[in-house]
Amino acid sequence: MRTIITKQRLEHAISVLNRTMGTTADDAFFLQGAYGGWQLMRKIPGSSAADSITTGFVPKRELFVIVCGMSTALALYQDKQAREGNISSPLAISHP
Repeated sequence: MRTIITKQRLEHAISVLNRTMGTTADDAFFLQGAYGGWQLMRKIPGSSAADSITTGFVPKRELFVIVCGMSTALALYQDKQAREGNISSPLAISHP
């Protein structure tokens, strides 16, 4: 049985991504919805503009997989950097 991906769960996954990236309010990722789909956006620092990270609007489930994949890839990279002594400690992530 597939888990239902709600808007709240998707927003939580994006907050995990923001935490993993160490973003500030000025350059954070956020969710935008239109045309029955969802898109991952990122604020452009020092501007009121935003940049689209995903191409077009996609179903919540598809965007959830993309966001969780980004968070996992970043956490693996940070873990590798920590093991090599390039950063002090990796950020632990937990998927929603």
